[in-house]
Amino acid sequence: MHLLLMYSSHAPSAGHLARLAALDSGGRVTVAADEATARAAMATADVVFGHRFLHQTLGASTRLRWVQSTAGGMDKLPEAGLAARGVVLTRATLASAAIARHAVTLAWAISRRLPECVRAQAEGAGALMLDPLPAPRRALVLGAGAIGGEIARLLARDGVAVTGARRHVDSPVPEGFARVIGGDGWRDALALTDWCFLALPNTPATAALVGERELRALPAHAVVVNVGRGETLAHDDLARVLGGGHLGGAGLDVLAPRPAPGDAFWRTPRLLVTPHVAARWPERPAALERFCEAQLERFLAGRPLENVVPFVRPAAGGAVS
Repeated sequence: MHLLLMYSSHAPSAGHLARLAALDSGGRVTVAADEATARAAMATADVVFGHRFLHQTLGASTRLRWVQSTAGGMDKLPEAGLAARGVVLTRATLASAAIARHAVTLAWAISRRLPECVRAQAEGAGALMLDPLPAPRRALVLGAGAIGGEIARLLARDGVAVTGARRHVDSPVPEGFARVIGGDGWRDALALTDWCFLALPNTPATAALVGERELRALPAHAVVVNVGRGETLAHDDLARVLGGGHLGGAGLDVLAPRPAPGDAFWRTPRLLVTPHVAARWPERPAALERFCEAQLERFLAGRPLENVVPFVRPAAGGAVS
């Protein structure tokens, strides 16, 4: 078997390469750090770990059977091309806990007025007497998948009643959620929400799902946090609503498109933006390598792989994915 590695987050460690070789002693492992190497190797690759050059090289594949992406979201990958070739696609959800903790940290930082304190310190204004926002009692998490579930578990430990929203509600309610609603019902929960989290994929159904109407339906003290995909939140609407004095604040780790430096968006009041770092933590490369090794062991043994992506597109509309 020919295994092609093209991680975008790090260069594979020597230990990782040795363990992969031991798992498939008669196989071949190629590490592609550039597109030319990836294209040449793709012609005979059976399995790909990573997706750094996948768009550019998929057309060269002749015997590809499985791609293990290092991402949680799939919207940037050539799903149609993989499906047409009968290639199995699996994703990595290792960062879910880190992303959830980042999301909750953003919400607490805004609620405790930390951005205003940092700004005052930078301006030499000294100590400020700022009243915090009301402590959260009810939260709404749009997207009850791996990240949304981790957010719910963190909030539930603080005594917050968490409502989840997802397309399908026929499966059991995940741990941490007080309830899960489907379809368009999440809109009815907005008026009673203190913290609203977006942990959604980017699909036709979720594009600009949350805009001015939804933001104004939230209470005046509510906090909005997006750690899913930037496309799911209408940022111009958010800036307009915050600029008009509504909402306690917003925390964003994702933006699409990202406003240019100097754009008025960056001066939006009560807005805290982090540069797409929620999924990062120091041990991530090692955790990813261990996960990929375990996946390869399953594959070689003929056992089911974890996190298989179904090639099904949701219908457009107001339902949460």
